[in-house]
Amino acid sequence: MKFGNAAWGWTPIPEDMPEGDSPKRIAKEIRELGFEAVDYLGTPEALDSYFSGEVAKDLGDYCRSLGLEPNVFVYQESAWNDPDPQVTERTLAGFEKAAATAERMGCKIVSTLVPLPYGAAGWNFKPAAPAQKQSYRLAGDYCYQKDWDTLVGNYRRALAIAKGHGLRMSIECFVGSMISTPHAMLKVLEDVGDDAFGIQLDTNHLVAQHIDPEWTIRMLGGARIFNVHCKDHDAVSRGNIPAGCGITDYTAVIGALKDVGYQGNLTVELEFTDNPRRYNRQALEHLRQCLAGTY
Repeated sequence: MKFGNAAWGWTPIPEDMPEGDSPKRIAKEIRELGFEAVDYLGTPEALDSYFSGEVAKDLGDYCRSLGLEPNVFVYQESAWNDPDPQVTERTLAGFEKAAATAERMGCKIVSTLVPLPYGAAGWNFKPAAPAQKQSYRLAGDYCYQKDWDTLVGNYRRALAIAKGHGLRMSIECFVGSMISTPHAMLKVLEDVGDDAFGIQLDTNHLVAQHIDPEWTIRMLGGARIFNVHCKDHDAVSRGNIPAGCGITDYTAVIGALKDVGYQGNLTVELEFTDNPRRYNRQALEHLRQCLAGTY
């Protein structure tokens, strides 16, 4: 397994628009720490305004010149279950740009996000106090099966685009999203029904729900996990912390990945940190020990 790094964790806000040679400067820092692979992210705005074909190819070539393999390009969009056909076409057009960018960069995977149930109120499903009531506040005529069918149908269309660019496609399954549990992950894999469609597994999202990542890995199997985000959580108040700083047993996680024949990367992902170099190094050192069996 190679150690990868999520480039968006080096900016003040992970969805920041790249400027000038900022992706190259970040790649250089990532490689200097000893990482072997890199993942990039593109918002619809960045795909329109920054990631031209020339920029994407040049960035991929630069990364490889450093000994850094571009692996995943993430399309930062979550409107996959919107019933409005115009929104769907706009989302798929953006995904086409992301897939083309990934191909030119030399990535192997184009990834995207799992949405909340359609009509749910916002992404920030985090009450400020334990006494605050939690609810998606869905419309009275909300239909789960219709919502699910829309989501799966649009993922199938996106997968066809990805395959047209010689890529596999993965989805990242956030807390509270329509596919937040391993059972839902198995269901979407079954319903999409294509080996080129898989899961971008995030240990932080699982531990935040008190779901064991090791068990999830053994449920899904190595062939359908395309990438693993190694990001820790204390299961109480803080997520998005360096591997080894929360309660995730990465020795067990890596052991399970080996047992199921996982062939992807261990990707350190950190966001919203004031010292990315310090915390990415800390996470990498911990994961190296876990991989070597010395922790």
